[in-house]
Amino acid sequence: MSDDPEQFSFRERAAEKAAARAKDEARLLDGSITPAKLSRENGGNLRGRVTYKGPSHRIQRLARKLTYD
Repeated sequence: MSDDPEQFSFRERAAEKAAARAKDEARLLDGSITPAKLSRENGGNLRGRVTYKGPSHRIQRLARKLTYD
């Protein structure tokens, strides 16, 4: 990227991203990395960070009021 921290170059960033994609594709093709591992490397591993806590108390109260026939 540019040496000046206040100057962002979209062209430079696009070139960096294209180079990274090409590198990732080459690693996948030569078998040096699995698709799952590459996904985790690129930030695709949400399982450890996201938890399901269930419906809110408001939704639970509403569900108790509903009748199912």
